[in-house]
Amino acid sequence: MKPKAITFDFWGTLFTDGEAFLEKVMPARYEILLDALSEAGHPAEEAEVREAYRQASLAFEEAWRAGEHMPVYDRVARIFALLGAPHDPGLIALTARRLEESSLLADLKPLPGVEVLKELAQRYPLALVSDTGLTPGRLLREHLKRQGLDVFQAFSFSDETGFVKPRPEAFRVALEALGVAPEEALHVGDLPQTDIKGAFATGYPWAVQYVGLREVNGEIKPTAKIKDHRELLPLLQ
Repeated sequence: MKPKAITFDFWGTLFTDGEAFLEKVMPARYEILLDALSEAGHPAEEAEVREAYRQASLAFEEAWRAGEHMPVYDRVARIFALLGAPHDPGLIALTARRLEESSLLADLKPLPGVEVLKELAQRYPLALVSDTGLTPGRLLREHLKRQGLDVFQAFSFSDETGFVKPRPEAFRVALEALGVAPEEALHVGDLPQTDIKGAFATGYPWAVQYVGLREVNGEIKPTAKIKDHRELLPLLQ
């Protein structure tokens, strides 16, 4: 493989939330929602909030599988509606912002070999092409800085572009920012249905599947599979 640029997925490819993140962030998110509902004059029990959160998350997943990005505002509005709370746009927006910011309460867990990105960045322009959930692109950038991996020259986050993978537009945003054609790029991601399928549909000649966290099988076969990002080095020779 002789690419002129490399794009990466974020979640499940470079980072995962990890136990520390879940232990600190999830309780904080429930507390944020409990406080917001009380402020709305419609207090709820934590069990009710957890269930509404779960249902809103399922709705987000359904939208994502349909190729649509659901903003955090819409997810909070759905939680309010499920619990019968009044629709207060200002409070919903504030609550959405607080939920997003809660992701900074704990560091993310880097996946094996991500430190090689520093070396790759000296040889190739790098970009991120990632779908986002409750942690928006602006905060994923902050997590990268925390990890000492502020090495990307371009970003395509679904909350900023409105495009989710496998739509080619999601990839093109990053490639155009790099000034590289799809035929000159390599993509690395963990999901066959979004990363591998999307990269090939965009015109990438190479798409490597990262299986260091989990291996998801799909109809579209990757150029190669890696369990550690350092395995990219021999593939690029």
